Formats: sequence, C-alpha cells, structure tokens
Amino acid sequence: RSHRGGACVPPCCWQAAAESKMVEEDEEFPEPLAAYTLTTEAGEKKSSKGFTGKGTAAYTNGDVYEGLFQNGVRQGAGNYKYRRGDVFEGSFENNFKAGLGRVTFKKGGFYHGYFKDGKREGEGTFQYANGDIYSGFWQGGKRHGKGTHVFNKTKYVYAGDWKDGQIQQGTWQLTDGTKFVGNFQSQKPLGDGIWQTAKGTIVEGSYLQQVLPIDKAPLAKPGDTPATTTKTYWSTTTMVVVEE
Repeated sequence: RSHRGGACVPPCCWQAAAESKMVEEDEEFPEPLAAYTLTTEAGEKKSSKGFTGKGTAAYTNGDVYEGLFQNGVRQGAGNYKYRRGDVFEGSFENNFKAGLGRVTFKKGGFYHGYFKDGKREGEGTFQYANGDIYSGFWQGGKRHGKGTHVFNKTKYVYAGDWKDGQIQQGTWQLTDGTKFVGNFQSQKPLGDGIWQTAKGTIVEGSYLQQVLPIDKAPLAKPGDTPATTTKTYWSTTTMVVVEE
C-alpha cells in the first residue's frame, strides 16, 4: 500500500533494502607462534628474552614487528606488518595491540580506534573493503554497543544498539527518508516495528522471519550446516496516512 505521492511502505521498502548485505568484520591474523630473529642497535639476537629497547623482529612466517620491547615483550609504540600485507600502527601492551591504533588492510579499508588484548575494544571506525563504514563501539573485536553502519552502495543506514557484531534494536533509514524503527535479528527486521515515510505516513506492524534452505547451494558435507537464507514477511496492523 502507498500513501498519496507514491512513496513506498512495506513490503516494497524492505524488498529494495534487502539488496544491501552487511559484511562481517575483517579479522587480523593472530599473533604468530613462528620463530624469529631480532635486530637491535647492538646487532642481531636469536631471541628477545630480557631485551628492552627498540628492535625489529622478523618472523619466519613473513610477519615483521618494528618498535619497542620491554623485558622481551612488545611494549609501547610499534608497527606490525602482517604477511598478507595488512599493517598495524599504534601501541602494544604485553605483546598485544592496545590503546589507540590503526590497521590498514591490503585489500582495502581500515580500522582506526581502540584495542584491548589485541582486539578492537571501545570506540572506533571501520571502513570495509566494499566502502561500507561502521562507526561506534566494539567489544572483543565485534560491533557491540551504540553504533552506525552506512552501506556504501545504497547509502542506507543502520543506527542503534549492537551485540556480538549484529544490530539488535534501532533505526534503518533509506535514502528517501523512509525509516524503520524496531528490533532486528540476523541483520534483518524482526517483531513489532514502525515504518515512517519522510512525509509522515506511519505504518505499524510486525515482521516474521523464516529460515529456508538454499535450493541451488552445493550439498553440505557430513557434519556441516546446510546453506540457508532468511526470508522476512511483513504484516500491517495500522496505518496513518498523511494527506498532501
């Protein structure tokens, strides 16, 4: 159904918005367990054990750390270049990324924000390789807390409360000003919510979700979970139309 003027309301708004798929966070490689050589101003060492000062550790897996050490561990300002080309610039605490830092990804995009125990923690901005941008809070390396995700392709915006990398409650705004306010699951609306157009028409209702197998997907290997897709279905309860 549409109000006068042609602006769409569910389900057509959702069908258009569904074309935007949210990407998952890129994870940096874990700290290497490979052997390494340490080069300092005093020369080359086979181990950083007990070393304090500035040095360069070249790991046999291709990673390279250049920065400060304290009693043999990475501590303080430093740069870490991963074997696949990603680069971290910031500070370390007890061998792990900590405090304010920046990761620049070889395939495109970056993260600029805070770390704790080697993972994104606190406030930070992540620009993904596809151009999407999330700005907000993180916990344990995942989007968690208040945050906003802008889709590069469609310019649609998710803004609200996040948990374990997924939006739980908030607003989904489209480029024409139409927005959905309600709850989410698996990055899609679920349960009671409200659609509101830029001109003020309000549609109240609810979304149901149905998880279905993907017909054309390859058969899952024994023990693996079959490929599925989540379909959403909108049911309107009330509609308040704003006349032009």
